[in-house]
Amino acid sequence: MKQRQTSGPSRRALIAGAAAAPLLAAGCALPTRAIAQAPPTENVTVDPALELARQCLALRRENERLHRRWGDTEAWLADNHDWFKLTDAQQRALPEARKLYDIDRRFVALEKERPRAMRRLRRTPAKSLAGAIGKLRVVVAAIEPDEFPSAYRLLEATIRDLQSL
Repeated sequence: MKQRQTSGPSRRALIAGAAAAPLLAAGCALPTRAIAQAPPTENVTVDPALELARQCLALRRENERLHRRWGDTEAWLADNHDWFKLTDAQQRALPEARKLYDIDRRFVALEKERPRAMRRLRRTPAKSLAGAIGKLRVVVAAIEPDEFPSAYRLLEATIRDLQSL
């Protein structure tokens, strides 16, 4: 099947972003890492960097959600169908396994979409303080606090400093 080329975000990304908009405005996008939430909004014209940062964070949240769903589905299949004892052909034939294959296809798409979104964000200059903070929040979301604790805390502190300006 021929893939069509698009220059902007996919419909799925737009829908995910629209669904997350109320959460982003309320400042509760990433409850596990509060500082990596969506950038605050200011009374300025729309900053393309801010919009791209929101898209990057939405793609990240989708990826995390899919990982959780994968684990839940795989555990259910293991409990109810001896998933790990089935051959590949038996696994593919199982109707309930379709969820895993759908998730896997979305993972493949996200592997391409997420770096593209990050590249677009990197190339887009921020036109507001909120846009610059949004870019930093994307970086914070990409860093594992346990692997780079000092850098993570520095970025969190920088974001707080910028927010207080």
